[in-house]
Amino acid sequence: MAFVVAAVLPMQAHAAYECNVSIKYVLVYADGGVNVMHSGRNDFTVICNLNTQYGTVSPTTCSMWTALLLGVKKRNALATFYFPGEGNCATLPTYGLAPVPTYIGEIP
Repeated sequence: MAFVVAAVLPMQAHAAYECNVSIKYVLVYADGGVNVMHSGRNDFTVICNLNTQYGTVSPTTCSMWTALLLGVKKRNALATFYFPGEGNCATLPTYGLAPVPTYIGEIP
């Protein structure tokens, strides 16, 4: 029993949250910024930049995310956004203050 407790103690809990939402708007700015409005927040949140590294997101990943979200919107499907840290979809900071997503996907 002591071994189990000792093995668990060094593990840190990493807070994170997921938003399963419909996509309302996908905006692509002249500077490459991608700004999304989804049903979980009902305001715009920047997710990445098509021209430059945005946090941990490369322009290649940003391009794939943008295409994925446009497809989700066109099909009236749902997308999932996974964010690190504490929070929830309704209080997600807006525009450039939003956390960088860990991943974005489509919910089948």
